[in-house]
Amino acid sequence: MSRLSDFLEEEIEAGSFPGGAALVGSRDEIFERRLAGAAAVEPSRDPLSAETLFDLASLTKPLATGALVRVAVQRGLRLEDPPGRFLPEWKRTRFEGMTLEQLLIHTSGLPAWYPVYAQGEGPVAYRRTLAGLEPEHAPGEIVLYSDPGFLVLGDVLEVFFAAPLDSSFAELAAAPAGSRARFRPARDPETPAAATEKGDATERRMVAELGIAYEGFRTGVVRGEVHDGNAFRRGGAAGNAGLFGTAEDVWRLARRWLDPGASAFTSDRTPGKPEARGLAWQLARGAGSAVPGFSEAAFGHTGFTGTSVWADPRLDRVWILLTNRIHPEVRPGDFHAVRKRFHQLALDEFPSPRSPAGLPI
Repeated sequence: MSRLSDFLEEEIEAGSFPGGAALVGSRDEIFERRLAGAAAVEPSRDPLSAETLFDLASLTKPLATGALVRVAVQRGLRLEDPPGRFLPEWKRTRFEGMTLEQLLIHTSGLPAWYPVYAQGEGPVAYRRTLAGLEPEHAPGEIVLYSDPGFLVLGDVLEVFFAAPLDSSFAELAAAPAGSRARFRPARDPETPAAATEKGDATERRMVAELGIAYEGFRTGVVRGEVHDGNAFRRGGAAGNAGLFGTAEDVWRLARRWLDPGASAFTSDRTPGKPEARGLAWQLARGAGSAVPGFSEAAFGHTGFTGTSVWADPRLDRVWILLTNRIHPEVRPGDFHAVRKRFHQLALDEFPSPRSPAGLPI
């Protein structure tokens, strides 16, 4: 048994998640990848396999949406442009002054979350609802992590590439990286997926707390469909969530961000604010899952389903933890503590020659 295996087994025993995959690698190779536990415990128990796809949740933001923005910028997309340049619904709205960059770094002023589907499902209805969404702050005022902001970015990308988001991702991001990450895995019955929450319980509660009526919640265990309700009811592919993959799939996508040419996306664009944000990426300042051993150049992201990816170009390391921690229900407690234990273990087990014992970071 390796220490990564021990970590996974210990967290499963502690009730942190039914199953998980951990991977540590560099730009060029995977040092170790381990699996443990179950892909599902309800309605039946199924073991994890190397092919099991995890719902990556908000890892979609950097790995899919951010990757496509990176390609779009190379093809002429200007981050200082407003979303109204691409979406007619946004040409004359209360969001004048908002830019694509502000959407990417979560300073747009849009709220953290809203059940867009409650006002109508599908891309057309979503655009109408998002255009009328009440902002909570002026653009640029604060960092407020926003799912609606990335829903808007997904729409912008579909207009820019004149193609559905999932098709553009497959062609322009996944294929060049050699990754099998994908949207809508349930369309391939031969591909197993880890289960997530039962009965849309979390969003059912959140919608009720907002006093909004909605009758379309799922009732069984969600498996092979994206857990996030906004992504699911948009059609399964959205700018905020919907991507599925294995730990190796994530590594193949993430390692491309270690290239020097990606630094414009992974550098701090919110200096002076409590939380450091790059373009679709989070940086260590203010990040609950970061550990002191990360260098100032480290960047990453987490996902509600129990996923995370961090990379550090100075240390030449990629750390990936994928779990189904919300299956069959959301577990109480601070999951960032689990992520921190993994990151510290990985740093200890696979130290970089560029660490303080070697080159300065």
